[in-house]
Amino acid sequence: MRGFVNSGFTLIEIVIAIVVFAVALTVLVVAFNPSTSATSDPVLQARAAELGQAYLEEIRGKRFDENNGIGSQIRCGDGVAPACSTTLGPESESRENYDDVDDYNGLTESPTDALGNQKTNYSASYSVSITVSYAGTELGLSNQNAKRIDVTVNAPNNAIYFFSTYRTNF
Repeated sequence: MRGFVNSGFTLIEIVIAIVVFAVALTVLVVAFNPSTSATSDPVLQARAAELGQAYLEEIRGKRFDENNGIGSQIRCGDGVAPACSTTLGPESESRENYDDVDDYNGLTESPTDALGNQKTNYSASYSVSITVSYAGTELGLSNQNAKRIDVTVNAPNNAIYFFSTYRTNF
């Protein structure tokens, strides 16, 4: 009968096994923690890229300058039409009435469409900032014949994404 008494675990062996298991589990959690916190990054990057592209497309669809005729082949500064405007920014109009590229200069907002409606899939923790500047000399043109549009998207994970394009006076 003595053989049956020696076949169990002692209290000390159980405590040691629990401590070893806890240490091993802690090492595993620490090793895998960075990968679990980064799993949402690709989704946030894709949404930021989509948002930046949407703003660039909206802006590039507008006429180059306030002094360019709508649907006209006459462009500002060509000697026939008035000179291009020298002030970048909206001409005291609300966003839904922006009609030229430089109206977006200085715009900072939570993601909305051109009518001011909150964009779906974008929480208020996203933000968009836009800067428009004359940049003709960067393209080998006279300075007022091109504008650079810079869109900055701030994602919920505090990552910042930059998007830029040029709009020329053609």
